[in-house]
Amino acid sequence: MVHIRGAVVAAVWAAVLAGPGAGPAAAAPAPAPGRGGPRTVLPAARPLGDRLEPAILYAMAHLGDPFAIGGDGPRSWDCSGLVQQAYRRAGVRLPRIAADQYRATKRVARRSLHRGDLVFWSGNGRASGVHHVAVYLGGERYIEAPRPGFQVRVSTFSRYRPNLYGRVR
Repeated sequence: MVHIRGAVVAAVWAAVLAGPGAGPAAAAPAPAPGRGGPRTVLPAARPLGDRLEPAILYAMAHLGDPFAIGGDGPRSWDCSGLVQQAYRRAGVRLPRIAADQYRATKRVARRSLHRGDLVFWSGNGRASGVHHVAVYLGGERYIEAPRPGFQVRVSTFSRYRPNLYGRVR
């Protein structure tokens, strides 16, 4: 189980780094020759010195975990629980509820989003209507714990478009 989970995380991570519109050739790295047979070479990630990269890596390590209302780990999550625990790994303290997480961020425009920012969905376009949060990965992709019956996954703005954006302080 752990070996399979690691392979799935590596494959998804490679696809995320390949970027939007990348075909299977870009998402699945080519084998590299080496002693003892072929070896998979993954594209290089952004430097781990980036202060939010530990949060992203933590969230990515939980791809495939089930959604649970009120879930805050270690193996089942709701959206704000995953975000809170992931950012804790980067030394960032966030409140537990998505609307409060939005209030704790600095507002940014969609065109100004950076990897590690948070994206939010609000029914009324304000903090009082925030009902979902996810971690922005870049290229209009984000990692989320979507809803009951689904697992932690990487999604795109074309699937479910957020309408509020925030940067952790």
